[in-house]
Amino acid sequence: MEQNSYMMIENHEQLKAVSDPFRSHILTMLVEQAYTGQQLAKTLEVPRSKVHYALLELERNKFIKVVHKEEKKSVVQKFYKAVAKSYFPSEQLMPHAAEVGDYFRGTVLNVLQRARLRALAAPDQAFKLKSSDPTKRPAIAMQVETRLREEQFIEWIAKYRKLVDEFYEMDGEGGKPYYLTTIGFQLDEPFFEEIDTQKKRDSNEQ
Repeated sequence: MEQNSYMMIENHEQLKAVSDPFRSHILTMLVEQAYTGQQLAKTLEVPRSKVHYALLELERNKFIKVVHKEEKKSVVQKFYKAVAKSYFPSEQLMPHAAEVGDYFRGTVLNVLQRARLRALAAPDQAFKLKSSDPTKRPAIAMQVETRLREEQFIEWIAKYRKLVDEFYEMDGEGGKPYYLTTIGFQLDEPFFEEIDTQKKRDSNEQ
């Protein structure tokens, strides 16, 4: 099955379905590959009944579909997969600010968890330093904070998306698989030392 690039969440029932943390987690997994309910229950170490209900809700709201079936010992196993790679609430759902916020917060947490699992599963070679120059290393890990107006951040994200699209379109046969993840959002207060304070301290130390 070929996945769509994105799916628009059109109604409140759909939004409620993916605002649930457990269903959101399952949907994130099904974006990557197809699973049966049994496989998900085993991987997540939860009862099959809980997974079964989550799959029913996701399928009913058109987030996932059965991509193929296998019969083992007279039992038909259904493999589910997400119909799209990304999901976005439509403008008409914006009044449901709390649930939209819960959905996006859950999405960020799921992305972080999947990134952690990928880092643990990556080969040792992925993290071997081949150069003292950071610009020549085939890996990146960074955290950055700065102060911006919201419109500035939105404008910068638009530029960054174009660069990410370029990265995605570079996919070709014969290459090694590389993983990239990105998150970005407003903070209540900075976690790093204030930029101006740091600059002033550095200036005083010179």
